[in-house]
This record gives sequence, C-alpha cells and structure tokens, in this order.
Amino acid sequence: MGEQSPFQSALADFTYDVASGGAIRHLTDLGYTARQISETLSYPTPMKRIQEQMWKRLLETETILAQEPGSPRETSKFVREYDKYGRTSFRMVSEAVSQESRVCVTEITVPALEKERLCGLLRSRLAENDAKDSYAACDFGLLATDEPEKYREVLAALDESSRDYIEGLPWERKIVYHRLNERMQEIVFRLLENSLWRGDCYFLTNGERVHLI
Repeated sequence: MGEQSPFQSALADFTYDVASGGAIRHLTDLGYTARQISETLSYPTPMKRIQEQMWKRLLETETILAQEPGSPRETSKFVREYDKYGRTSFRMVSEAVSQESRVCVTEITVPALEKERLCGLLRSRLAENDAKDSYAACDFGLLATDEPEKYREVLAALDESSRDYIEGLPWERKIVYHRLNERMQEIVFRLLENSLWRGDCYFLTNGERVHLI
C-alpha cells in the first residue's frame, strides 16, 4: 500500500487522540510505563503513538525539560504588523522568558567515584528542595545510539519497572532533564550504586547544580 495522504494521516491522528490520547496523558501523569499503558488501553494503539504521546505529555508537564533547568526559555507569539498601505499581517516571533531567579548559581563538584558522599549529598538536597524543582540530566538517548554496550549495562542495573520506563520513552539524541520524582530518584540512586550514573543534578530551590567529575 502507498503512503497515507495528509488527510488520511490527520484523520488517523484525530481518531487515535479521541480514542486513546486522553487515557495516555492521564496514565503518563500517574507514572505508567509505555508497556503498562499499552496493556491498559481498550482501543488498540501502536506503541510508537503511545511513546510519542507520553513524550509530549512529559514535556508539557515539565517532567522532562529540553533545556537546562533554570535557563531562559523561548516562547512564541504573533505580532501584528502594517505595511505602508495600512494592510495588516501577522508574524510569529520568539522571545526569551526570563528565569533569573531560577538559575543555578552554585556548583558543587563531586568525584563520581565517591558514591557514598554523592548519595548523601543528593538525599540532603532532595530533602531541602521541592521535587518539582529538582532535575537530573539524562543522556539515555545518546547512550542508546552512540554507546549501545554502555546502554545495555545501564538497563541491566535497573529493576524491571525502571527498565521498562527508560526503554519505553523515545529519548532524543541529546541530553535532556528529567524531574527527580520518585521513579527518577530510584533510577539515579541505583545507577550511582553501580558506578553507572554520569549526569548532573539541578536543585532550583537552592540554586545549585551538583556536577560529577
């Protein structure tokens, strides 16, 4: 069969969103993995669509950030313009949203091999900072593509639920930042215990970044 027309593709997207989009977003908010969502949905939905919806939802809720936590973010808006004849047109422009009060201004450097010290430091910072303002830098997308053996080693160190979560997301081939919620804390500490974690952690309430060397 040939490729879908733009209309057929749009219709398919609409059908899937009506049938399962809301459920995927809700289950993502509850912390379900892609496999768990697939098993829960009553409407058959391709795994790729589930993963795409999950990723979009995680970005919408800022569970995952595409930019470094605390950095200025861009927002878009339409600007009305007039030509010399008074005719109106609209142009989309981007502007940075200032987040100066959220920037991490203090850096704490810790050798990655000092696992006990690092775990203690992270636990103390998590106790001092709101979980929604604490993030870990994740390079799972880079590992899966550039260092597949290392990626498999990372997955092998995790329990089944954490492994399902990591494997079920369409990680971008770059560093992204995941909120240090209960699930990500478990993943980070498990990898630290196995000397496999190499991402920095950000604590916006305190304005600190814990940097591993």
